[in-house]
Amino acid sequence: MSRRILTFLSIGAIALVTACGGGGSTTSTVAPPSAAASAAASGGAAGGAACAPSDAIPTVTSSMANIAFAPADITAKVGDVIGWTNKDTVQHTATLKSDPSCTTATIGNGQTGALVFSVAGTFEYFCKIHSSMTGKITVT
Repeated sequence: MSRRILTFLSIGAIALVTACGGGGSTTSTVAPPSAAASAAASGGAAGGAACAPSDAIPTVTSSMANIAFAPADITAKVGDVIGWTNKDTVQHTATLKSDPSCTTATIGNGQTGALVFSVAGTFEYFCKIHSSMTGKITVT
């Protein structure tokens, strides 16, 4: 009887190994990554962040005064560092509407916060603290 059980277990083990890919050939197809996935992986616009905070000296400047961005509409080039200097007595941010993770830190009076853009496009932005403060950044 124990010989029967051993034979049965052996056949079961062989069947299990074969079913799990231990024998025979298997074919797997993987679709190539889409352009969007490739761009996202490399930090591009298709799914990746369009900008990042920067400590570099701004090449394009704006200010925050009277609870408004001045100028509100900014034009820059890819790689430019856009800086906002706070001339108000209250704190502000500059935050992309399409990607709230793309934001400056909170900027106090007399301080400057900056973002650098890695892709071209038009981006609406606002202050997280004062949502009526809005503007547009055009990056070429």
